[in-house]
Amino acid sequence: MRRQAGFTLIELIACIIILGFIGLGATMVISLGANSFLSARNADNAGTNAQLALERIAIELRDVNGGVGAGGAPQVLAGSSIVYKTTQSTLDGTRTLAYHSANGTMSLTPASGTAYTLIEGVSSCAMSFSGTFRDSALTVSFTLTNAPKGQRFTITVKPRSNTITPVTS
Repeated sequence: MRRQAGFTLIELIACIIILGFIGLGATMVISLGANSFLSARNADNAGTNAQLALERIAIELRDVNGGVGAGGAPQVLAGSSIVYKTTQSTLDGTRTLAYHSANGTMSLTPASGTAYTLIEGVSSCAMSFSGTFRDSALTVSFTLTNAPKGQRFTITVKPRSNTITPVTS
């Protein structure tokens, strides 16, 4: 009997199974690489956005010279907003730095009443004012939803005027 060239059904099935495992492994490697890239990009964007927001907050709070609190001090409301006045003539009036938990943003509202968003994607925030006179300091701390787990961004600013007494409510 002559021998015919070709593959048996068992050889074809074995080949398909082996190619399936190779394809599954390649898919997992590519997927893992893509997820790692996206996570790194999100963390980098979160860090950059947080840095920009912290810089703006520092610029704002550095020139605090009073507020609506007793003795003309900045007022911290429930740890989520600070109402203050600055020494800059271009920033006249009462200003408010606030965290809005409903939409996860931090905003700055000047006397004109138009709020400007400083950063989005904030999952938690805490603001405080401590010390007296030359030792006073304003602290803002927040966590972003797309930052690496548990990473908190914090800035402590000592106002230039430093002649105010803190008031919290």
